[in-house]
Amino acid sequence: MVNALFTPKRHRESGIFLFRKRVPERLKDAVGKNEIKFSLQTRDPVVARIRNLEEMARLERAWAEIDGTRLENSQRFASYLDTKFARRPAVAGEPARVVADAAAGATGPSSVDGPPKTPVPLRPLFASYAKEAELAPSTVKRWTPVLDRLIAHLGHDDAAAISRTDIVAWKDALLDGGMSNVTVRDVYVAAAKATLQYAVDQGTLPENPAAGIKVRVREALLERDKGFDGKEAETILSATLRTPSDKISVEMAAARRWVPWICAYTGGRVNEITPLAWCDFVRRDGIWMIRIRAETNKTRKFREVPLHSHLIEQGLLDYAKSRGTRPLFYDPRRSRGAKDSNPHHKKVGERLAEWVRSLGIDPRVAPNHGWRHRFSSISRVVAMPEDVRNIIQGHAGAKVADRYGETWPLVALREIEKLPRYLA
Repeated sequence: MVNALFTPKRHRESGIFLFRKRVPERLKDAVGKNEIKFSLQTRDPVVARIRNLEEMARLERAWAEIDGTRLENSQRFASYLDTKFARRPAVAGEPARVVADAAAGATGPSSVDGPPKTPVPLRPLFASYAKEAELAPSTVKRWTPVLDRLIAHLGHDDAAAISRTDIVAWKDALLDGGMSNVTVRDVYVAAAKATLQYAVDQGTLPENPAAGIKVRVREALLERDKGFDGKEAETILSATLRTPSDKISVEMAAARRWVPWICAYTGGRVNEITPLAWCDFVRRDGIWMIRIRAETNKTRKFREVPLHSHLIEQGLLDYAKSRGTRPLFYDPRRSRGAKDSNPHHKKVGERLAEWVRSLGIDPRVAPNHGWRHRFSSISRVVAMPEDVRNIIQGHAGAKVADRYGETWPLVALREIEKLPRYLA
């Protein structure tokens, strides 16, 4: 049988072991409580037993010097608890009782315990993580207020004092406040989990209190296809040929004219297309291709996609060449308020989405991403090989080796030319 003295109990919610010790009868008046309890800051039973024994010895030494009838002699015990719980120093007249009250109220892993810990401020921790991981400016912008919100919930910014129970309570508070499960999972918990894991990897935290915390997300209802149907595609592309309003810039008019067509014939993401400049149009084996930059690609890998002949016939190359070194769809000199976290080309995509919505397109379809889904659907209809389609669209997980060799432009163009012409 295992001696209970050597086997501390686990906290019911977090699984972290707790130190518990009844106060001797002769000292109850001095201590003012029946039991001392705090976290051992570990889920490992072997480590917990060792720490339990160490704390037991320290506590017994402190108690040995207490005279139950003379509170002024209990300074060692008060100092011990003051160290354990980071409370104010004992004052004359209530040295043991005041600190013991704080100790007795520590019921879970949120309590400070064990040897004094070095504080780990959350904001500098996140700044270091963002710098080392080279997080995108947009991610830093999105996650910074998330960490601020966590700090506000906790009432402190010390990562070393955060427990699993704290993160669970924060998650529940966000959900109770009406935030969607997806946002809580993919933004709030994700930001905390990644930041705290960085601290673990750096050796500044023993474990990640957010590890393993899940937010249940119900499968979203899908009431129609994600891609544009034939009528919607025709509506958008027909609108691109109308005379543009004189209230919008030349670049925005060009974005409306060309971006939907390029997305339709390449299956590209809108934020891969809106940064294009003339230098991104290259010729391989006599075939015109657009080069999708790695910096704008979700997979962080460049790719080159042949231009469908219908795009060339409409004059896309002529327009691109006329821009010289300037971006095709925005002018940085006239752009206002653009930042690394919200660059010019993303603003163009957002305005395009608003314009597409104004055409009466079903709001259940993503106004820009709908082209990507439609490209995949049409590719299946024309029997485009899946590996070629994946490479053209830049899907992660495609066999990169298949794109190597001198025949790649010819293979890709052959498959892209299978796509039927729009508005023909």
